[in-house]
Amino acid sequence: MADIIRTRPDGHQEVRTGLGWRRVQSESEASSETTLPIIDLGDMAHPDINRRRELARTVCDAAIKCGFFYIRNHGVAATSVASILHETKRFFHELTLDEKMQYDTEKHEHYYGYYPIKLDPDQPAGAKLNEGINYGYEACADPDADAEADADADADAEAEATTRQTRNSHNNGDNWWPSETRLPGYEKNVKHYMGEMLRLSRSLLRLFALGLDLDEHSLDHLATQPYSILKMAHYPGELAGTQEPSSIRPHTDYELLTILLQDEIASLQVLSNTGRWIQATPIDGTLVVNIGDSLSMLTNGLFVSTMHRVLNTSRRARYSVPFFLGANQEAELRALDRFVTPEHPAKFQPMTSGDYIRRSLQAVYSKPNSEIVYDTLELRA
Repeated sequence: MADIIRTRPDGHQEVRTGLGWRRVQSESEASSETTLPIIDLGDMAHPDINRRRELARTVCDAAIKCGFFYIRNHGVAATSVASILHETKRFFHELTLDEKMQYDTEKHEHYYGYYPIKLDPDQPAGAKLNEGINYGYEACADPDADAEADADADADAEAEATTRQTRNSHNNGDNWWPSETRLPGYEKNVKHYMGEMLRLSRSLLRLFALGLDLDEHSLDHLATQPYSILKMAHYPGELAGTQEPSSIRPHTDYELLTILLQDEIASLQVLSNTGRWIQATPIDGTLVVNIGDSLSMLTNGLFVSTMHRVLNTSRRARYSVPFFLGANQEAELRALDRFVTPEHPAKFQPMTSGDYIRRSLQAVYSKPNSEIVYDTLELRA
């Protein structure tokens, strides 16, 4: 924990985040949360804006206080949830390691593809006690891109064809998919779930905007072609060659927000504002949402990107599917004007979304001959 929590000269403790060090609050300063909030999104699309605004303020309150919360009535069908978990298991167990390594993430500019379990703690990015496959944004999986294309259906046929080709080819780097003969239906089903996550995450952005007393659509422009990743992860019950449990070490997420689907194995832990780990026990029918560094930067630290980790001590295989919604690569991550005042000056140096996410992922996946940047973006210590 020495690299996660430190004690300042004045005796106060701080926890490390991707954006710098955050002061740990004492029990007398803040209520000590022992569970994460559960928020019902049933009014997310209610025609009455006052109902939407009330929900939005609840969502923003959770984003400000702890940066993590469960959502229910989120609109993602149970069949879609079952399907993506099924496809996750198919990828990890029906493909051989040699087949999976054909999609090695070290070969990809944007870290899409497969990463294997690595036990060596001395490699640049440290040990990796889980395996996963990453898929980036594809316009053909984006329900909003499809809707826009449908709206242009009456346009000139040649212009429409050109527009559609441009949309479908605009990826943040090509994804590597198993062939249809090898895993029938896999690509289609994964892309369907990706579309569900794009729709839901953009709805959450509108709730964040509304709850911050901004125009409901004021953040929409950030994620039209987002630098996003859908990850499918496997945490084995036992790891050959070590007694350590499968895990992910403590970290913050780099993007705007994360929507996590976890199976029934309780392994996710969240670092509370008092420096205690909270177990994010799986709750049937819910997803877990957390704030990423990018959204914390845009709100000048008002929304907190909270440290979290995975420790699978169950001795059973665990599967999870997080979706990381990043801002468009060219979007600048700079505190919005309304969150910067003489009393609260800008806390972080601005950076484009593409630059920030790529430099952050390098510290996780560590390509050969690439520099790892450990400095945070704090402007003030």
